[in-house]
Amino acid sequence: MLTNLRLRFDAVEDRLTLRLTVQQANDNPVDHVLHLTRRVCAIWRQDLQAMIDLSAQAPSATAPATKAAISNAHHEAMASQAKVRTEVVEPEVAPNVTPVLVTRIVCGRRRKDGSWILRFERRDLPALSLQLSPATLHGLADAVARRVSAAGWGLAALPHEAKVAEPPSAGTHLH
Repeated sequence: MLTNLRLRFDAVEDRLTLRLTVQQANDNPVDHVLHLTRRVCAIWRQDLQAMIDLSAQAPSATAPATKAAISNAHHEAMASQAKVRTEVVEPEVAPNVTPVLVTRIVCGRRRKDGSWILRFERRDLPALSLQLSPATLHGLADAVARRVSAAGWGLAALPHEAKVAEPPSAGTHLH
């Protein structure tokens, strides 16, 4: 079970660093530190937008502009429920932890229970899968939007990112 998520921009590597703390069945927390490239983030943001739109459950016969308004309103409401803490990030001190390069992120939804799934395909390691609550999904989408904005990569804003603006020195923690 995901207990903590930290996302920051690493200017030296020109990548986002995602630190996931996962509670194991034996109650021992395990940290996974992932590096996300600009290319991976550009694709992931589009997938997150699709998940946000699907989460809103707008009727299929609705006009595109109305669907977008429903999706944005739903996203804002859900993201406000996520337990998010934004703070100035000091350089992370993580002894003996080397970030693993993510080569692809697969996003989806389970048919049996409707939970949101992210699978991080990692170089030279098995994939890491996470199950997210709706609030965590929307909070994560906002955190990614803030970090991509702080990175200055010049990627075009997606509909759910329209209101995102934060100083580049801040970090995001989801609990």
